Amino acid sequence: MRAMKLIFSTLRAHPYGRVFILFLLFLLPATLVRLALYLGYHDDFSGLTATQVLASFLVGLRFDFSMAVLVIGIPLLLMLLPFRWSHHVFWQRLWGWYVYVALLAFVFMLVVDAVYFGYVHRHVGSEINTLAADMDSMVSIAFSQYLGSLLLFVGGTLFGAWLWRGILAPIPARPARPWLRLAILPVAFVFMLVVGRGGFSGKPISVGEAFFSDSLAQGYLALNGAFAMSRALTEAPPPLKTFMPQEQATALTRQQLAGDHSIFSNKDYPLLQPAHAAAVKSKPNVVVLMLESWGALHIDAMRQQAGLPPLGVTPNFDALAKQGRLYTKFYANGQRSIQGAEAILASQPTFPSMPFLGEGLEQNRQSFMGELARTQGYETLFLQSSDRGSLRFDAIAARAGFSTYRGAQDLPNLHERQKKASTWGTWDHNTFQEAHRLFAAAHKPFLGFIFTSGTHVPWLIPDERWHKYTGTSDREAFLNSLLYADWALGQFIEAAKKTGYYDNTIFVITADHADEFVEHVEYVPNLFHVPLLIVGPGISSGIDDRVGSQFDILPTLIDAGGWVTAYAGLGRSLLDDTRKEARAALSVRGDVLDWITPRGWVSHDLTRRVGNSTGLKPNEADSLEQNLLATYQTTSQLQVGNRILPPGN
Repeated sequence: MRAMKLIFSTLRAHPYGRVFILFLLFLLPATLVRLALYLGYHDDFSGLTATQVLASFLVGLRFDFSMAVLVIGIPLLLMLLPFRWSHHVFWQRLWGWYVYVALLAFVFMLVVDAVYFGYVHRHVGSEINTLAADMDSMVSIAFSQYLGSLLLFVGGTLFGAWLWRGILAPIPARPARPWLRLAILPVAFVFMLVVGRGGFSGKPISVGEAFFSDSLAQGYLALNGAFAMSRALTEAPPPLKTFMPQEQATALTRQQLAGDHSIFSNKDYPLLQPAHAAAVKSKPNVVVLMLESWGALHIDAMRQQAGLPPLGVTPNFDALAKQGRLYTKFYANGQRSIQGAEAILASQPTFPSMPFLGEGLEQNRQSFMGELARTQGYETLFLQSSDRGSLRFDAIAARAGFSTYRGAQDLPNLHERQKKASTWGTWDHNTFQEAHRLFAAAHKPFLGFIFTSGTHVPWLIPDERWHKYTGTSDREAFLNSLLYADWALGQFIEAAKKTGYYDNTIFVITADHADEFVEHVEYVPNLFHVPLLIVGPGISSGIDDRVGSQFDILPTLIDAGGWVTAYAGLGRSLLDDTRKEARAALSVRGDVLDWITPRGWVSHDLTRRVGNSTGLKPNEADSLEQNLLATYQTTSQLQVGNRILPPGN
């Protein structure tokens, strides 16, 4: 121990030694957080061998070194300047404390990313650029859900500052040969430049280089969360990728979407399909429920089909499932609510580094659900349990064709306990009952869209009636909130039946994305598995195991409702029974695209294939990859060129 102290004191007093200590201290948290990630989320990495884990840690050092050099490289070089004024206490302390503040920011980013990883099973991606609108709620949740961790961070910051002061205490003497130091500094600068770029290759290191094998888990372990976050915040969107001639990409995309009524004849707008439904005298009402984080395998009706024991938290959904059509292989097209909304409202994806709905994508002409419904004589209403402006849904609702909008601030509280401000909106029961009031009074037919928030972190419940699970784990808190949300759903359905509009209404019940308590994440479809239940006139009851996704909801409503309207999107009606084996779900998680089919799945980061299901033959994997890339290429080109829907439609 005494020898270690002596070595530390010697290094601290030497200019190069002190720079080495500061650099090492900056690197250390990245490795520790990587280890915590591996141990804390072991299920995500359980398929890796010891050799693969070691390789990930070694590759991860490239990202750690790159971040360290880019953030503190120049300040460390400035501390080594051999001039009299650069050895003044002010100069040395100025840059020394800068390094400490940078270290705190680095650690904070690593920890935030690690927490986020637990929710979506990947690092932060381009979605970070869309979070500003919900900053108030996120800060409130941080203080309510992670107050202990925040206090620990503050305490660690103060204690660290006390230790840091000791590291910076001795001011190294000015070198006897300053010219030698001056000669070394350019060499050190070039060395740091190489390290900061990640090596000698022509391009700087990028997130994609973490995925150096065919194992996504290995790439996620190697990637530095702060590196991923900083790149998402600072990098310009990459140019559109072209993987094949555009004619081939368009043909493959159309072939994938082709059904029994499909007609693709517009060369400039290749996804456009003209109206094909026969006009009906009396159109049904439509209610679409986008339920927050209702993962498929926490719903007993879905668990039963998977051979899993019941959890007992969704009795109302389960009872309703017996009256409608339950799709057991249905997938969200992303991992965030805004991605689910875009997919459901317009059958469009949100690709990596492309604008999200509310961040620019709404400028495009699209087949928005509300606009199409209004052409069919529908009154349109949109309600969300979260706050007005959350994810800019107030503006999105208007753009999507909804004439009436309500957010949390507009909804009367029906529980004794008021939900705390900035804890993600109001109680779901408040939203459902206000929706019922509006629907009962609405001009018929009407289209209602409800987006709940009761099952969003921090998973609150109004009172102890729904405290079924008494443990302290996050999963049990989520299950209790799901029990409450299911009760609120049941109350809404019961009210609709009593009032009379239930019998002439098609109810579409799904989720925005899966919940964060996904098991067996190595099986990629689990990350996106959500329920879809359709109940209403003309819908036959039963279990349906065809592959479907949120893209398919809008064309399904067009068919079920007898809407005479053109449509352009990536969906295919779930009432179309032809070519079931050719169906696919395209899902986005960060910078990776997944293509899920009855045959298996493939994953691609737009540079190369980064994973596929076991047992998938090489030629089958190649075929799925080609369909994935064709759909990406076609759709991204159309989004950028605003050629989804022609003017006037």
